[in-house]
Amino acid sequence: MRTNQKCLAVIVVLLVGLVLAYGAMDSALNRSKKELTSPIATAQNAIHIPGSTIEINQSFSTIDPASQWVVVSKQFPLANPAYRPADLHKVSVASRLDKPDDELSLRQKVEPSLTAMFAAANKQGYAIMMASGFRSYQQQQTYFDSYTAAYGREKAETFSAHPGQSEHQTGLALDIAYTDMNNCYLEICFGQTPAGIWLAAHAHDYGFILRYPANKTAVTQYQYEPWHFRYVGKPLAKALYESGFTLDEVKPYLEKH
Repeated sequence: MRTNQKCLAVIVVLLVGLVLAYGAMDSALNRSKKELTSPIATAQNAIHIPGSTIEINQSFSTIDPASQWVVVSKQFPLANPAYRPADLHKVSVASRLDKPDDELSLRQKVEPSLTAMFAAANKQGYAIMMASGFRSYQQQQTYFDSYTAAYGREKAETFSAHPGQSEHQTGLALDIAYTDMNNCYLEICFGQTPAGIWLAAHAHDYGFILRYPANKTAVTQYQYEPWHFRYVGKPLAKALYESGFTLDEVKPYLEKH
């Protein structure tokens, strides 16, 4: 009888142990599932590039012209020559008044960041303006033809995009200059002015990047343009600033995401 009781007790202990072990395992699995699906833990909320990590809430296409990460270049022209952003509108920051309204416009999503950046620059004492914003395919054709006539095609291609290859057509890019057009207006020397230096160092705080840096001409296939800034959003702008890469160079990393 005692032997039976001992055996029964052992069986009960084993069963209790199995139940507890199963419960612990189930709890661990549930925790693991939550961690894998939580916004913080999932790898889909971070893109790792050499030298930096992009923390994001959502990813964007590098091909869709409406995407703030779209890459437009000599290698990757716009698929639709007639593309025009649906949310294009005239911005409220200081701009060249002798330009048509189209060229004084950007995408609506860009304006809050642009306004904040201009306000910060003005606070530092830099009187800047938007010299050029959106350009249609036809407008870019006019610019390119004019530069080609003045400098020759080979030279023009180092600083002016063929129509369909210009970031300006996305409504996400702009040229910035001093309101005093005698002060390195759209010239390389702008990069050495107080405003140019400040913009290069702080544009990423507002979601903008210096699109054509001096040390990346072989990559971008354009000369250094210290006046040309492109909106990509704060997370990507910060990562590009920290890593020293251009949008062209991180395109493969963005596409893997």
